[in-house]
Amino acid sequence: MHRTAQRRIILPFLMPALLLLAAFFLYPLLRTVELSLHEFRRTGAAEFVGLKQYERLLDDPNYVNAIKNTFLMAFVGGCMLFPPATAIAWALSQCIRGERFFRFMVFAPVVLSVAVVSLMWKFLYHPTLGLINPALESVGLGALARTWLGDPQTALPAVAFTSVWHGIGLWVVLLCAGFEKLPASVLEAGRIDGAGEWRLFRSIMLPMMRDLFRVLVVLWVVQSLQVFAFVYIMTRGGPFGSTDVVATLMYREALERADFGYAAAMGLVMVVLMLGVAQLINKVMKRDELQY
Repeated sequence: MHRTAQRRIILPFLMPALLLLAAFFLYPLLRTVELSLHEFRRTGAAEFVGLKQYERLLDDPNYVNAIKNTFLMAFVGGCMLFPPATAIAWALSQCIRGERFFRFMVFAPVVLSVAVVSLMWKFLYHPTLGLINPALESVGLGALARTWLGDPQTALPAVAFTSVWHGIGLWVVLLCAGFEKLPASVLEAGRIDGAGEWRLFRSIMLPMMRDLFRVLVVLWVVQSLQVFAFVYIMTRGGPFGSTDVVATLMYREALERADFGYAAAMGLVMVVLMLGVAQLINKVMKRDELQY
């Protein structure tokens, strides 16, 4: 079939997706770029200021702090997420009794709304009314009790843990699918050669799943860099800005101070940083295709 005829057949199928992409991605992106080049008054009037909003970002300590906290949230949350998620997925991929029950228990928090999970853990973290500090004291670990969301040193890890607890089930499901896709012949050959389950896991399974981990790490970073609801509901960016992320700072600038141009500039810089980090992760974790 002639190439032109092929394009005529393919184009009608692509048009709906292209229209949706233009309506819900390209237009908002271009509109955000336009907003970032203007300064808005509370009266609604807009004045073109060029790159002034981006120059403000360079001298804004609140934005620098928000950028630091955003990437710290991604790093801390990733360290909390991937080791247990990998271990749980590996365990569920084995022939164990009650596998369906354990899969349900791991995935159950995912179906809860972010608001419900945030309020629940906010109560659990409460220094006097919550359950964590009394539980620590009851087992003789009272020295570990903290004002979890009121201490700048523990607030961000506490919020990151809540986010991980809520979403770990989804990552476990994806990793389980990765373990189940591993070629049985390779694993069987390893067992015949005398490798134990731990050696198989460390030396065969994990290297063969590297491409999956690369995708999941990129997805996690993109997701965590957009974190908003957990922070806003649990701490509102406090204490003393220790959990303030770019999304919460943008919210205050846009909806509380009506500085839409400055908030748009924050968002665009964050998009550029997000794309750069995703490319860097892809480059670092990329490998030559293996033949099985």
